[in-house]
Amino acid sequence: MLFGLKFKEVKATKSTLPEGMTLPQVRAAMLQLMAEENTNHYRMGQLYNYVVDNKLAENAGHKNALEYFNKELADLPSSSLRMYAVVAESFSESVSARFGVTCLSLLLSYKEAAGVQVNHEEPGGTLIEVPGKTGAVTAKPFSACTVNDMRMALQARRKPTSSKPLPDADLTLANQYREAVTGRFPKEARVRVQLRNDKGTPVLDFKGIPLADVAKLAAALVAEPAAVRK
Repeated sequence: MLFGLKFKEVKATKSTLPEGMTLPQVRAAMLQLMAEENTNHYRMGQLYNYVVDNKLAENAGHKNALEYFNKELADLPSSSLRMYAVVAESFSESVSARFGVTCLSLLLSYKEAAGVQVNHEEPGGTLIEVPGKTGAVTAKPFSACTVNDMRMALQARRKPTSSKPLPDADLTLANQYREAVTGRFPKEARVRVQLRNDKGTPVLDFKGIPLADVAKLAAALVAEPAAVRK
């Protein structure tokens, strides 16, 4: 009796799940938790982009947003925060909740490496060439790919010279240029500065700049280099 009583007490204190859940209900609950995690990561990316776009870190006396978050959120890796931010710039929240931030980040890298077109509103139909254990390649829609599928597909597409990660110094410099340029435009303009790895060479892409405002881009690049290289 005593053993039975202790077991019940432990069970009661540790379990917060409703009794009698069916297998489909467990699956639905798991999917909901996964979607919530993806949504939380997406919103963290939105918050980071908001800080960058509005120069909140610089206005508070910090070097840049990345330095601020590295200091204040030391348990959050910079690479994760940058991943969340890029996905938040490129996809909607509903797409992120559906496919996952990590998979979407890998899709963007695969897009670059394979030169494929991606519908950012409906990316699920993008065909991904996934190598199998025997080396045979199978074309699968992105919606059917796991994170591991995407990593294998990306690894197969990358050449040895481009598979090496870019140095942290390049990532930091690119982020500083991004802040310098986006700070010249209103938030609603949705100007984007994205870093990509072109066979080991860091390349910046400028997107969403209205033709009438190209002079603002030129002014940012002329005025800022000395400051961002400090």
